[in-house]
Amino acid sequence: MAVEEQTTNNTDMLLATTWRKRIGQKLTISDRTVTKLAFLLKKVGAVTGDLTYTIRKVSDDSIIVSKVWGDASALQTSLTWEEATFDAPTYVNEAVYIAAEFGELDGDKHIVFRYQNTNVKADELMAYYPSDSWTENATWDAAYRYTYGVVELENKSAGMAAKMLAGKMI
Repeated sequence: MAVEEQTTNNTDMLLATTWRKRIGQKLTISDRTVTKLAFLLKKVGAVTGDLTYTIRKVSDDSIIVSKVWGDASALQTSLTWEEATFDAPTYVNEAVYIAAEFGELDGDKHIVFRYQNTNVKADELMAYYPSDSWTENATWDAAYRYTYGVVELENKSAGMAAKMLAGKMI
């Protein structure tokens, strides 16, 4: 398995306040089968409730794959890479948001999501979801990593060759 990542980070953003329920990265995942997703996080205060990792389509915000990481109370109080393994490897071939998602909290209880406040990766950007749509920042990049496998070229080539052969026989 291979890893795609952006690990440079220098700034915190609060997840699970009443105005930021999802935070992640907008990017294109091309022809990959994603198995794991990780973000650099920590908790502040007595946070409880399900922390969920998702991959959503940019086109309509529908969920491609989702996994409850666990109860946020299990997060560390210092920044740690927290990873979720999806129940099944999931094929992705489009523009997506990879995100950590959490419900509303108040006051001094929240999750800290780490990012870089400068542009690190071309054609990618950090995004967050305050209430009803994504807000994107083209000069920031989330700290993330995902594990994936590449769809085997041999299988694709064999399938294309069979289609081409069938087309010539008609």
